Amino acid sequence: MTLFNTPILSPFLKIIAWGILLIIGWRPGPTIPKDIPKCVVVVAPHTSNWDFGLFLPLVFALNLHVRVLIKHTLFIGPVGWFLRFCGGIPIDRRAARDYVGQMAQEFEKNEVFHLVVTPEATRSPRTHWKTGFYHMAMAANVPILLAAIDVDKKAVGVDRIMHPSGDLDADMAEIYAFFDNVRGIKAGNYASPNKPAPDDG
Repeated sequence: MTLFNTPILSPFLKIIAWGILLIIGWRPGPTIPKDIPKCVVVVAPHTSNWDFGLFLPLVFALNLHVRVLIKHTLFIGPVGWFLRFCGGIPIDRRAARDYVGQMAQEFEKNEVFHLVVTPEATRSPRTHWKTGFYHMAMAANVPILLAAIDVDKKAVGVDRIMHPSGDLDADMAEIYAFFDNVRGIKAGNYASPNKPAPDDG
């Protein structure tokens, strides 16, 4: 059980989340369909420190059961308990060969599992994104959902569902093309192969 599905507390936080969104003028977009209990949610563009503060109330408003990857060394004592309660999953990035396998096991153990990732991995322009999420989705045999932080619409929601084909380059091209049409909070911090950063030429 996590912060996002705890009885009494979670519904209360959902009400607060709606109030926050109403005040700041943002709204939740489409949520994860109920017939998709397990998936990898790709959130982009990740261009500002405000992304997390904005995404958190939207998580409650969209009723997501969010899980996120956190460095395993942080899971010590009460801090570890708190991180798990907030949906954190300890991951040992040194075990590169078993990295995808660790996540496949997590998907297998849970009935509902929404793994949220930001493949840009930084708020600065990054032309080529990390693709670990793709291999996790393939190993766990789950769909990839694309969730855009859209400043123009003032909304964050699941706007596309795709099933990885096994052709990494083709599927990543589709993902890049989708997010290329979305403007983030700090548009100048976004980059992809189709939209290189200014110093990339």
